[in-house]
Amino acid sequence: MEKLNALIDYLTGALQGLKPWIEKAGRLTALFDKSAWLLMAPALAGLYATDRATAETLVQWTLFALALAGAAVVVSRIVFPQINLRDLVQQASEEDNRAAGIVAAAVVVFVGLLFLGMVLWAKA
Repeated sequence: MEKLNALIDYLTGALQGLKPWIEKAGRLTALFDKSAWLLMAPALAGLYATDRATAETLVQWTLFALALAGAAVVVSRIVFPQINLRDLVQQASEEDNRAAGIVAAAVVVFVGLLFLGMVLWAKA
């Protein structure tokens, strides 16, 4: 377990040069969450040791899913250019604006279904 923690610390430290840029990006800080890497690294290492092809396929599909999620967000911004999700959520939570909450939920459902459709289409 100590070696695994050392490996995770090493990998996290190796990416520290990118940390100021990533902190500006905000959402990318999730990539540096040690608890997530503590779950993923041993699982991928074990899978890679037992079945290399499956591990490579898992990594490829994960990267492909990230690309599809990005495409789903781009499509939703093209379809709904006037909708700012951050403002809608803020209005729904702080101002008790139920219409804003309904629209925000509809956009989230749209993006989720679009992503699901893209994944199922890609897998077919």
